Amino acid sequence: MSALNRFTFLSTSVFSTSVFSTSALALGLGLVLSLTTGGCQQPQSYCTTAHGDFATTYTLTSGDPQSACGGLKGEVLGLQTYYAKGGANGTPKFSEPSMAIRPATLGELIDRAGSSDPAIVDPNAEPNALAKFTAGLPDDEEFCAATKFSVSEITLPELPLIPGDPDDPQTPENEGTPDIPPYPATNIRYEWSNARVLVSANYQGTQFSADLKFTQDGCTAEYEVRGLYPLIGCALDAECCSTEEDCRGKGEDGADLPLSGINPDFDVRCDTGLGYCVLRGDIPALR
Repeated sequence: MSALNRFTFLSTSVFSTSVFSTSALALGLGLVLSLTTGGCQQPQSYCTTAHGDFATTYTLTSGDPQSACGGLKGEVLGLQTYYAKGGANGTPKFSEPSMAIRPATLGELIDRAGSSDPAIVDPNAEPNALAKFTAGLPDDEEFCAATKFSVSEITLPELPLIPGDPDDPQTPENEGTPDIPPYPATNIRYEWSNARVLVSANYQGTQFSADLKFTQDGCTAEYEVRGLYPLIGCALDAECCSTEEDCRGKGEDGADLPLSGINPDFDVRCDTGLGYCVLRGDIPALR
């Protein structure tokens, strides 16, 4: 399940403590929401993020790179935009947007704990971080800023082994599933700050950067984070191609590769360690 989907598919006990359920916010779809300026002038977009999974890279700025918390290279983050209530005729107030971040790591731990028998739930878990944008519209450099986020945190006891299902020798298919190994007790905390999202008519919240203070079991490290939407898996740089010209003849035996869906203006590469396409440099990472 994607990091984004985990915004919705939460158990009631977890969701009831979520910042999303206690804030007067309406769902934002990350679509082109613009101010009509008339004539041939390009419309201006409200601050937003793309609605989905972002491929991110982490660059260590403080902490021991040999420690458990200091060795992160990146992960999948789900981003979403919300708007305050109170717009005209019952619509959301698009001039008052907020952005949300949920790490796939926390979503997967919640799912893993919930799969135990009996299910294990941290009643104080808060996997979602939320911040208001500092303005409703991007600045002159086409960036929207969100500086102060709520904290994402989860604390779990040791999670027991979940036995798999053995294969039925009477059938030709391998229907067995492996054991899910135990997971040690842990506390994980994400503290986000200084987020910047690239927003214009051409780049609807599909690049972002932020600072992260990451703590796991008392170990703390700080990172610069850069994110790209959409999340596209890859093993080679060519698989991140986004135009017919770039994709032509780059596949096996000279076949054309499929278009990745990444904005062709973006300067991207394949991070083979992470297994997905990422931004090549600081935002805005443009060709």
